[in-house]
Amino acid sequence: MRHFCLSCQTAGADHRHGYHAECAIKLFGTETPPTVRFSTPDILTEAQKMIGKMSVSGVQPKLSVSHDRKACQLIVIEKGGEYILKPQTERFPMLPENENLCMCIASRCGTDVPAHGLIHLADERFAYIVKRFDRRDDGFKLQQEDFQQLLETDDKYEGSYERIANIIRKHSCDPAADLLKLYERAILFFVVGNGDAHLKNFSLIQSLPAGYQLSPAYDIVSSRLALPEEREEMCLSLQGKRNRLSGRDFLRLSQRFGLTEEQSRRVSDRLKVFQPEIEEMIRDSFLSEQLKSRFLEIFRERMKRIIAEN
Repeated sequence: MRHFCLSCQTAGADHRHGYHAECAIKLFGTETPPTVRFSTPDILTEAQKMIGKMSVSGVQPKLSVSHDRKACQLIVIEKGGEYILKPQTERFPMLPENENLCMCIASRCGTDVPAHGLIHLADERFAYIVKRFDRRDDGFKLQQEDFQQLLETDDKYEGSYERIANIIRKHSCDPAADLLKLYERAILFFVVGNGDAHLKNFSLIQSLPAGYQLSPAYDIVSSRLALPEEREEMCLSLQGKRNRLSGRDFLRLSQRFGLTEEQSRRVSDRLKVFQPEIEEMIRDSFLSEQLKSRFLEIFRERMKRIIAEN
């Protein structure tokens, strides 16, 4: 029987706790993951208490937690937490499994993502856990600004990839590299069905001593999988479009970003090379069989559009 890692989702994990040793060390700093003594309902209760106290926004219930290494367990903390913990939700089944899979796909495609994984709560249900990337190991907090703040807008859904690119040109310490990363993420989000990637899902983060650069990718979820009736393919427009996007639209976007044709082709070609592996990752994921099948449909249909005209 193959045991798949709760972090990277590849085979060979320790059957006792579900992680490869190296994945556990990367996420938790120890080979043995911490235990969790609270359940999904406890998180919902604590999240309500933390409203107004936590520095984490969003509609999905989530908690700021730290790793008590002496007790080898996760503890809830109001400020300065090492991790964000997201439980299951009644409205969107298997959202933790969805997010962990999408983050694994992103990582496999070369996107910089923070350490992340799934962890069993006291009620044996999975929660998604991700290490905060705005804090160094010594506790120093890196300054971070999301693009809703940078664009000074009240609506996180009112924006475009072109406007994000303009801010990157002005404020990034390495705009050429960050524009390529932004383009890679735009295509990645499209093919996995992440239609809820809004302005707060992109940030510039302090990069000592140089300045600011595009942060690691975070909050990657196949919203189309969670919400089949989702109206728009992308909530931020590109080329003035949010729907019926094609490979040609992304090629034009790359030109707007100042990328060469070779750079844009390399991004789509890499996705084509990884397509069989990504499909295997979906089949081997912790999603239900029904959701696996639906995710494969979304991914294949979007890839056809990217390949057809790019």
